[in-house]
Amino acid sequence: MAELPTSRGNSEPQPHPISHRRRDELILIGLTILAIIGIAITDFDRYYGLRYWLIMVPVFAGASIFAGWSRARAEGENPTKILRIQAFHWLASALAVYLVYLLQLTGRMNKEAAGLVTLLTVALGTFLAGVHFSWRFCVLGGILFLTVVAAAFLQTFFWVFLIPALIAGAAMVFVKRKKPGDLK
Repeated sequence: MAELPTSRGNSEPQPHPISHRRRDELILIGLTILAIIGIAITDFDRYYGLRYWLIMVPVFAGASIFAGWSRARAEGENPTKILRIQAFHWLASALAVYLVYLLQLTGRMNKEAAGLVTLLTVALGTFLAGVHFSWRFCVLGGILFLTVVAAAFLQTFFWVFLIPALIAGAAMVFVKRKKPGDLK
């Protein structure tokens, strides 16, 4: 990991890990907002939710690939390897979402179930992206998992459980941002 410059007079360009971290957090915030919109759409009408998540898989994939690419370049890793792994990961996720859509289209699955299964598939893909590439995607995947559970079992109280889940996710981001020395 690159050292931060110790004096302001250092004219050599230095990588700024804080700016990378800030960018990753902004990506996570944006994806969380898109996820909340998708959850609301899925809760309102599972059919439109299914369509929304079909569109969102490439958006989540793009954000994950961008974050992985940036991290690999910042850490001196081979970005091509990361891109290849991420491409396979998200293509498989997109295929699974599309198969759910086909099941719904052919009448094998009703639109309500298809919306929830699609959300579950996106949650799994997002969580696994976090396991392999960036812990922030684990947080978002966890939030999506909780919303599937809430939508499936607690439909009446869905939004009551979403807010604590979002607060817990924000707390995890805050705690992870703290340096080990700051927690004393």
